[in-house]
Amino acid sequence: MGRAVIEPHYTTQELAELLAVNPETIRRAAASGELRSVRVGRVRRYPLSAVEAWLSSRAEGRAA
Repeated sequence: MGRAVIEPHYTTQELAELLAVNPETIRRAAASGELRSVRVGRVRRYPLSAVEAWLSSRAEGRAA
């Protein structure tokens, strides 16, 4: 059997700092459904796969 891999998750602040954007940009993307997130208590977390998909969709939008 394969081993389960736990995917990294980022808080709004961590993701904003990592991408060098305003945290409100992250919050708006999550609120509109563009960026998938999970609530853990009062904190919203963003899985790495969701961040990659969101960045990919934004890059495709700019290329068009």
